[in-house]
Amino acid sequence: MKTHMLEWFRRKSVRFFTFLMALVACQGYALAAANPATEQSSPRRFLMWKVTSSTTTVYLLGLVHVGTPDLYPLPAAMESAFAASKVLAVEINIKNVDSSSTLELAQGQGMYEDGDSLSKHISKQTSDALDEFCSKNGMPREAMELFKPWLVAMTVTALSVEQGGESQKLGIDLHFLDEVKPPQRIEELESVEFQLSVFASASEQEQQELLASTLKQAEDSKESIQRLQEAYIAGDAGKIEEMLQQESEPKSFYKKLIEDRNIRMAEHVENYLKGKEQCFVVVGAGHLVGNQGVVKLLEARNYHVERVIP
Repeated sequence: MKTHMLEWFRRKSVRFFTFLMALVACQGYALAAANPATEQSSPRRFLMWKVTSSTTTVYLLGLVHVGTPDLYPLPAAMESAFAASKVLAVEINIKNVDSSSTLELAQGQGMYEDGDSLSKHISKQTSDALDEFCSKNGMPREAMELFKPWLVAMTVTALSVEQGGESQKLGIDLHFLDEVKPPQRIEELESVEFQLSVFASASEQEQQELLASTLKQAEDSKESIQRLQEAYIAGDAGKIEEMLQQESEPKSFYKKLIEDRNIRMAEHVENYLKGKEQCFVVVGAGHLVGNQGVVKLLEARNYHVERVIP
């Protein structure tokens, strides 16, 4: 059973550590692409900002890591800003992620050893909810005993999004990664190791709350994704922030997962602004919105920031 579960996890690992980090709303449910109904009912505005310094311009694009064909074609203004940029900066370059090394890292930080198991670290209520989720989704419940609560939460998220029909192959980050042409280059703002460390640093209590919240929200994941679809495609930053605040539990872990990383991302963007190359920065939409988002952090540092409606 352990070998079977590890092999399954090996196939899923790249997806786990890319789309999950984009947006923690609905406890990690990635924003899906617009469906035809959403596209018809509201304008396609997306989330994009232009930041200027005395030497260069940086574009900030909030993204979705998974999507459907209805998301494309992207607006011409967005494609033009990318084409004129020398650097594409992403959270991690998912095209270069090695699944074997990622699996090793996850095993080292997210799996129990020496007879320890998941059931010893979660409540009966959470265990029962996990039993039900596994039964509905064809996942052997006993295999989950190998994983710490944070890794189980990631697994639940990955399965929920996958069952919803979204594809990482149609994510905006992968779209632009595929479009890069010399002399353009790709730079990473983070690494898989760092992203894993954020989850692994969660306390026992935070992990328990994270898993309980994830399982609870998995029950209405389709409705949550639909609401996020509408907010993202309409470019409704306020709505996305509201959903983040309302549905992200536990709050202490949300700070580590989003707000603390925002500070690091803003520092990276500021370094680009001090240079002379135009840059196109693509990060999870949740990192750009709100008073603690990258946009506000850059405004506080006296950079000129303007919303772009592509």
